[in-house]
Amino acid sequence: MDSYAEQIVKKADNGSDKMKRGLCYAGGVAAGILIIFLAQMLKVAVVGIFLGVGAFYGGLYLGTNYDVEYEYLVVNNELDIDKILAKKRRKKLITVKTGDFVDFGKYTEDLKSGDETVIWAVGTSSEVLPTFYGDFEHPTYGKCRLLFSPSVKVLRELKHGLKPSLRNNIGELPPEEE
Repeated sequence: MDSYAEQIVKKADNGSDKMKRGLCYAGGVAAGILIIFLAQMLKVAVVGIFLGVGAFYGGLYLGTNYDVEYEYLVVNNELDIDKILAKKRRKKLITVKTGDFVDFGKYTEDLKSGDETVIWAVGTSSEVLPTFYGDFEHPTYGKCRLLFSPSVKVLRELKHGLKPSLRNNIGELPPEEE
């Protein structure tokens, strides 16, 4: 029987993301106005209007790139994590078999970070979810550490595929809701 769990978490906006988004919007407006103004002066108003509208749209497009969500999908002991930009564009971050994890558990700041590749897919949702980590070996990236914030349903599916020595690192999960 197939096992399946899916979750979407929204990345929390920090001050830097808000500032970058605002600069993209303001830059698009400023560039659009400047292009239209210069085109009026050079007597090519029709071309200037099209270029100005293109600059407005470009600023809007770049600004929406800071609306980020992560989708966690567990199917038959395989974890897929996708990054979703502006609810339109999707980029696959990583696919890993849950049996390939060499270490797994709740993430704390005192965990040592070595020379591994860190895959950051932490978000916030309506409920506060703890951050978990999973260390594994990837054929392309080498040693990797995945940081993510799964729900109870996703954790339950992940637990089935983990090595028996790592299952206790998840802790006690609440009873399954019907």
